[in-house]
Amino acid sequence: MDQEFLSGLKSCPVIAAVRDMEGVQRAALSPVRAIFILGGSILNLSALCDVAHGAGKRVFVHLDLCEGLGKDAAGVDWCVQYARPDGLISTRSPLIKRASEKGLMTIQRLFLMDSASLNHGSKLLSAAGPDMVEVLPALVPKAITRLSRELKRPVIAGGMATEPMEVVQALQAGALAVSTSERALWSWPAK
Repeated sequence: MDQEFLSGLKSCPVIAAVRDMEGVQRAALSPVRAIFILGGSILNLSALCDVAHGAGKRVFVHLDLCEGLGKDAAGVDWCVQYARPDGLISTRSPLIKRASEKGLMTIQRLFLMDSASLNHGSKLLSAAGPDMVEVLPALVPKAITRLSRELKRPVIAGGMATEPMEVVQALQAGALAVSTSERALWSWPAK
């Protein structure tokens, strides 16, 4: 795990979540340290990563949401060779394992709907061994606290965070950072 990156997230804990080139360009101009690419396709993914890297941002590609890429080892290998992100996001454990083998940082997304999904997710994440976990929605502080303690790895809160207080609540619950497409939060906290 890249300690410099983790330290950077502690000082600027909002991650820009974007779906297209305009979003990447706007995030590149913001103070965020990391960009989650939650869209794009095999046709523009390399360009999206290049723009983000050109602005000194860390780039994570959500492979499950990219068009034209297989949701398999070959899709991961293509990303490593052609798009060159810093990390990969997925809900699929085999993709997380392959990305880790290829030297990428890994973030496994976990959607929480009830206690059963929290219990199942905790077991799944322990077995998969991602570098970080993204819990969705971000508005579940109880689950963030539990997973932070149980998994002993950074937790990112994602989805539905649109207000500064929601970022604060997630951070207070133990999240390292909060990913959001709400552009007004990309400059939070204002320096």
